[in-house]
Amino acid sequence: MSDAVDYHSPALNEQVEVALARRRLDFYTPYPKQRAFHAASKDLTKTEILLMAGNQLGKTMSAAAQTAIFATGQYPDWWEGRRWDRPVSIWVAGPTGQSTRDAPQKLLLGESNEWGTGMIPGRNIIEIKKSAHGVPDAVESVTVRHDPTGKTSRILFKTYDQGRLRWQGATIDMCWFDEEPPDDIYSEGCTRCQVLGGFVFLTFTPLLGMSEVVSRFLQQRPPNAVIIKMGINDAGHYTPEQRVAILARYPEHEREARAYGNPIMGSGKVFPLPWEFIAETPIQIPAYWRRLCAVDFGWDHPTAAIWLAYDPDTDTIHITDTYAVREQTPILHAAAIKARGVWIPVAWPFDGLAHEPGSGKTLADLYRQQGVNMLPTHATHPPLPGKKEGTSGYSTEAGILDMIDRMQTGRLKVFSTLTAFKDEYDVYHRKDGLIVKKGDDIMSAARVGVMAIRHAQTRIAPRSEQLLPAWLPSDPGMGALG
Repeated sequence: MSDAVDYHSPALNEQVEVALARRRLDFYTPYPKQRAFHAASKDLTKTEILLMAGNQLGKTMSAAAQTAIFATGQYPDWWEGRRWDRPVSIWVAGPTGQSTRDAPQKLLLGESNEWGTGMIPGRNIIEIKKSAHGVPDAVESVTVRHDPTGKTSRILFKTYDQGRLRWQGATIDMCWFDEEPPDDIYSEGCTRCQVLGGFVFLTFTPLLGMSEVVSRFLQQRPPNAVIIKMGINDAGHYTPEQRVAILARYPEHEREARAYGNPIMGSGKVFPLPWEFIAETPIQIPAYWRRLCAVDFGWDHPTAAIWLAYDPDTDTIHITDTYAVREQTPILHAAAIKARGVWIPVAWPFDGLAHEPGSGKTLADLYRQQGVNMLPTHATHPPLPGKKEGTSGYSTEAGILDMIDRMQTGRLKVFSTLTAFKDEYDVYHRKDGLIVKKGDDIMSAARVGVMAIRHAQTRIAPRSEQLLPAWLPSDPGMGALG
């Protein structure tokens, strides 16, 4: 027939490609880590959400999709995040005009000669206002049709180099920071979202190390903040062979950041093994395994504690719980320690011998006074054969080597649910050969615990409980999850 369609026609194929490009949002299928990033917005108490990821893993793409979903009101069937029943106002920001144009703007709108081929469908773009300053083809704002209401959302593009004053005064629903912002700019973005009950979300590769913003999420850990880390193994668009090749291309000192989303830390990580190598699904702790708690004292930095279970059959240490709270008295810390099993012995470091100003008592004595089962002396390494207890010292380096040996041989495991442990583990590092004493409180407690594991004990149940099954957790310090 004369009117038959030539499905091989280059012109037809070009038309199809253009049509599909204008439905880019329809074909966005997030990976599990990206879905977790989207879902985090459902909790209205979480107002700061960070997707910290390696390079070329889809972090900017996921934020662009999220921005388009909120602006258009086109919530896909898989969506588990927050939903607005009205149009929204969104700031999208990057370091400079050029970087903002080349990354978030391009992903949202498409190329300048192909507006509507980005995540925001062309049919929803009502008006694009170009910037009158500096960067060619940079956009100042976009007006977007909000499908459920027929009204309009507004997206405004900002840059960090505009300075703090240009970030003041406005009230918005959301702010997307693409790449890591300076602390003052970040603070302003958060402030702009407070009145309307909105939130900020960030996507970046942590190439600036332990910056103020990174420290806020990894060390300060405010209750309103959520961090999702995404590494190369979380991105399904790479084959195993491609992952190996990509890792080989990255400079060694940048590999953790560019491949796994861990902050660059100068001279390298203390523990060279990936988290997955030591993490384990939480298990039921048999009653005959020995138990120990270990603390690291602090004030302006957290007082930290960990709980360990020792399997004598395999010589394996399992870390089952953590605690870290700053600027509180021994009374509060003691209550938290006892709540997990008052009978569990507690190992403590050398600085527990320091005297508390005004009381004349050592830190260790103050905890004993509160009923904590502190070991008689501070933790030391096991004595050499024929030597007395306490003669082997408490060298930090020796403790770290012991931990690495246990990790490499599968004799040190950590419950995978301990996110605070993982966060410190990922950034625990050396600079110029020395361990950086920042954000290392849980790691220090872990080192004390491994050093003193020979002092772990099993619980002898009171006579009134001896008729109970041996596995029954008769107090918080026994049984499942410790």
